[in-house]
Amino acid sequence: MIYGHLSAPDAWAHLLKQEAWRFAFDWLRALPADPEPGIRPLRGDDIYVNVHGYDTLPREQCRFESHRKYVDLQYCIRGAELIDWKLSMTLQPSGPFDEPKDLQFYWLAPSLSVVHMVPGSFAIFFPTDAHLPKRSDGLERSVFKLVIKVAQHLVNPSV
Repeated sequence: MIYGHLSAPDAWAHLLKQEAWRFAFDWLRALPADPEPGIRPLRGDDIYVNVHGYDTLPREQCRFESHRKYVDLQYCIRGAELIDWKLSMTLQPSGPFDEPKDLQFYWLAPSLSVVHMVPGSFAIFFPTDAHLPKRSDGLERSVFKLVIKVAQHLVNPSV
């Protein structure tokens, strides 16, 4: 997992050595202030974006999830949420892997690592990173965000 803020490129500039991350961050930096919600391809099936918002929830109503095919670059546009992080191998799956949705859910478990997603912040979750989004921070009622999905083979050539 990588956490940072778009205004502090020293923390993420090393990612730009890979063309897929350079493309994703260039797209993110050119984002209009109020992007239209929806899912749209940025580079075919290899890189696409989902712009969406929702009301956040108490932790016990949220679920850990992970993905196999894609790496998530989650970016907060406005509002806020907490996202818990845990290694997926330390969690118990709560059902079968959903191949078409590239989605595995897990039973709720304690977590010691939490990131506070505020406007301009981002978190990158790799397939080994289970993450629990939608969690209320107790301050903001909702979040408007986007998730850039990057095919794992573009950023991890050994896969």
